[in-house]
Amino acid sequence: MELQEVGFAGHNLVEAYGDGGFRMEGRRIDGSILILPGIVKNLVHESDTLPDYDVLAETLIGQDEIEIVILGTGPKQIFPPAGFAKRLAEKKLALETMDTGAACRTYNILVSEDRQVAAALIAI
Repeated sequence: MELQEVGFAGHNLVEAYGDGGFRMEGRRIDGSILILPGIVKNLVHESDTLPDYDVLAETLIGQDEIEIVILGTGPKQIFPPAGFAKRLAEKKLALETMDTGAACRTYNILVSEDRQVAAALIAI
């Protein structure tokens, strides 16, 4: 699926997703990803469909510049463990969980609004 580019230089916008990966800044990235301000990393998995929530929480909590976390859980919305959401809330990080397509679109909108956002996206 293609996403409309909004053209904000210096931001990691998701241009496309599907076929097991993503396209950002014209480059193909295979597998699931974690997008932080200025950084894109491979996302560590517990299984083929779920991230390692303990590792993800530690990584996100260590990012002082983010205020919102978008969690894209693959082709359908799967809520994370309650402990994960609680750990983020304790650090004043808002968590929004949705399917990966919706997460990509929401992430791009928030970036275009110059919000401090991170996204953990499971590849589909």
